[in-house]
Amino acid sequence: MKKTIRTLIAALLLIALFGCNSGTPAPTPTSSGEETVNSVNPHSFEIVPIEAANLPLNLKDLGVAVINGNYALEAKLNETNPAIAIEEFDAESSVRRTNYLAVKEGNEDSPKIQALVAAIVSPDVATYIEGTYKGAVITSFVDAEGKAVTAGEIPEASGDDTTIRVGATLVPHAEILNNIVKPTLEAKGWTLEVVEFADYVLPNTSLEEGELDANYFQTLGYLNNQNEERGLHLVAAVGVHIEPMGVYSASITSLADIPDGASIGVPNDTDNYARAIDFLNALGLLENAPTDPEAISEING
Repeated sequence: MKKTIRTLIAALLLIALFGCNSGTPAPTPTSSGEETVNSVNPHSFEIVPIEAANLPLNLKDLGVAVINGNYALEAKLNETNPAIAIEEFDAESSVRRTNYLAVKEGNEDSPKIQALVAAIVSPDVATYIEGTYKGAVITSFVDAEGKAVTAGEIPEASGDDTTIRVGATLVPHAEILNNIVKPTLEAKGWTLEVVEFADYVLPNTSLEEGELDANYFQTLGYLNNQNEERGLHLVAAVGVHIEPMGVYSASITSLADIPDGASIGVPNDTDNYARAIDFLNALGLLENAPTDPEAISEING
């Protein structure tokens, strides 16, 4: 009987020390005696998904936020709250992060799109991007496979339909179109009409429905995701630029100053959420955290 009791006590002690085998790893004691609760989130940050366009508006309520370059530019964060870290790229990731001109499948070779593509990958556009955005936007003239695209001859407009309607978000997309591409096309007889959007959904549905000839605002990942989720038939015509994500804060000025348990805002759409988590992993703020939005509980616990 005494032997049975000793065995039971030993078993209870083992359970108390290491936890039962429920499929979840037991907490790992640290040298200080404290427990590391979450191996992918050792600093217990709270990941807060927010619509990408609204992240700058919520910055004051967050510890830090991972913000797309275009929204940081629109909010003038580079002037008021400069990024404390900027996303870097290799050859493979640069293709995934490039913003593409998109068209409806089957229209890639139309005269309008040929003219638009030739105008948007011109040296004048490259010079404008470099001089205006000072590294917050980076030229990336590539096709969907990542091969470099050079400017061709812009075809002369002919016939009655010489207006090209392009949907774009404001900064930097609509600025590039209005300030450089529009006068370039006008010299060849085309009229460029830029339709500005404040969201990421309507530019694609409007293109699918034929209300636009093209749109310019999104990455390949987002484009492919929208095709799948919404049954769209859109393709990338040419890549134009990259907008590096940045880590921004209303009060913190370095990564080292981000306190344990701080809230980190990230975009809530699938592609940009994954990109933000990848960025946080690369910075060492998270440790191989999963990039699937449905796995956020593995990060937040």
